[in-house]
Amino acid sequence: MDREFDFIAYAKRIQGMAAEVFSGAPPAAAIGAAMGRLTARAEETLAEYLDGREGEHIACRAGCGICCVVNVSVLFPEAVAIVDCVQRSFSREDLAKLKTRIDELYLRSRWLDDEERLFLRRPCAFLNEANACAIYPVRPLLCRSVTSTDPESCLQAIAMPALGESKPVLMNIFQKSLMNATFEGLGQALEQLGLDSRGVRLTEAVKALLEEPELAAAFAAGYRMSL
Repeated sequence: MDREFDFIAYAKRIQGMAAEVFSGAPPAAAIGAAMGRLTARAEETLAEYLDGREGEHIACRAGCGICCVVNVSVLFPEAVAIVDCVQRSFSREDLAKLKTRIDELYLRSRWLDDEERLFLRRPCAFLNEANACAIYPVRPLLCRSVTSTDPESCLQAIAMPALGESKPVLMNIFQKSLMNATFEGLGQALEQLGLDSRGVRLTEAVKALLEEPELAAAFAAGYRMSL
């Protein structure tokens, strides 16, 4: 990236956008639409500032899924947007299969810390039969932050902790910092409005919303989720 970027000012802009759209206790569909606008702003900023030469070195592609065996934290509006998406776009059969995968993963991983979750080697419930992300347009911000220049280094990074060692993964720092700043700006807006600003595990948040859709309205009204 040739131009300097002010991540603090960017996070403040995201905070302002989010505070405006979440201030009126919006319904679930409006929360999903608002998240769409926020992630679109993040992706547009990424496209504007990411040098094309840097983008060419990013090796992440559909069908990989190597890193999709880790805990992923989401803010509640992200989970609402994901549930809204799958309920609108998945067939009844596919939604039933998704719920089964989520339930199974939840039972296996609920009490695991980050390292234990990694050792479980159980893929994300949203990976489809082609090993691609089934919710790619609404995937979490922290998933968007992860890139890699070499899939082999990802495999080694996943395997090394079992041996008490670590392996660095070269990734695009600008993309990671930008998506993290988007996450932080959204969280600050929720805190500003007195809404639940905790990060919650993706599996747990989506499972709760699928089972109790009224939680979206409860969140917008200021209630903290018991997850």
